[in-house]
Amino acid sequence: MVSRFSAENKLREARRDWLATLVRVPANEVIEAANGFDFNVVTLKGPEVGLLMTNGRIHSTGRPFHLGEVSLTKCVLRDGQGLLGYGHIIGRNKQQARAIALFDLALQRDDSAEAALTRLNAWGEEIAEIDAMKSEAVEETRVDFFTMVRGES
Repeated sequence: MVSRFSAENKLREARRDWLATLVRVPANEVIEAANGFDFNVVTLKGPEVGLLMTNGRIHSTGRPFHLGEVSLTKCVLRDGQGLLGYGHIIGRNKQQARAIALFDLALQRDDSAEAALTRLNAWGEEIAEIDAMKSEAVEETRVDFFTMVRGES
C-alpha cells in the first residue's frame, strides 16, 4: 500500500479537511471531475442509502433530544494499491457518494494527487468566497446593544 502519507494521523487530518470541502461541492461538479480519474477500483461497499439519527439541543446547555432521521449515502472503494476511499453524504445521490470516494482515493495516490488537489483547492476558494459573502450579509444586520443609547439624559 503506497500512500502519499507516511503516518496514519496525517492522513486522518488531511482526509477530514478535504472531505469537508468535497461534501459542499455541487453534485454535478464533483461527479464530472471524478470521471477524469483513470485508475481501477474495486467496490467494497457500493453506494447505499441508509438513515442517520440526528440529535438536537435547546441552546448549548440543554439536554440532547432526537430531532429526526436524515438520509445518508455511503460508498467505500479500494484501488489496486490497497488504498481505501470513503464517500459519505447527507442525501440520496449515489453517484455523488461514489465520486467523493474516488476523490478520496485520488488525493491519497501519488499519481493523481496533484490534479485532485488543484481541483479541490479551487473548490475550497469558491466555498470560502461564498461563506464570506454570507458572513457579510449577516454582519450588516447585526445590532450592537452595548453602543445603543438608553434614552436617559
